[in-house]
Amino acid sequence: MSKVLIDTNVLIYSVEKGESRKNEKAIALIDELITTNRLAVSVQNIVEFSRVLLEKVSPPQKHDDVIKYVCRYLELSYVIRYDGNTVIRAVSIAKEYKIHFFDALLVATMQENGIEEIITENTEDFRKIQWLKVKNPFG
Repeated sequence: MSKVLIDTNVLIYSVEKGESRKNEKAIALIDELITTNRLAVSVQNIVEFSRVLLEKVSPPQKHDDVIKYVCRYLELSYVIRYDGNTVIRAVSIAKEYKIHFFDALLVATMQENGIEEIITENTEDFRKIQWLKVKNPFG
């Protein structure tokens, strides 16, 4: 089975309990992907996830808890990385599809790693990419 990338927003819902329905769905989905060895995350997702938990949620998560979450995802996921060439490709994708740069960077990173499916709450921009299968687990 092919890998599925989980976007940052789903990762956030998996640890933030403010919206219990989304929290439960995110946890179940991630657990299923871990069990079937299909969970993929990008280094970008891990960076965004950490920043949101440390700086954007109220109250902020404890640093030790964020480290624990990150270690769990690094251990249980197929982690995809990017380099300078990926950034160049992302700039081209952002221009071609008129999407935000960081969404384009995820697309370029996925493309380089042969991942064709993303699970995200942010479907609008990703649906512009014809080869990409986009699912919203909450909608």
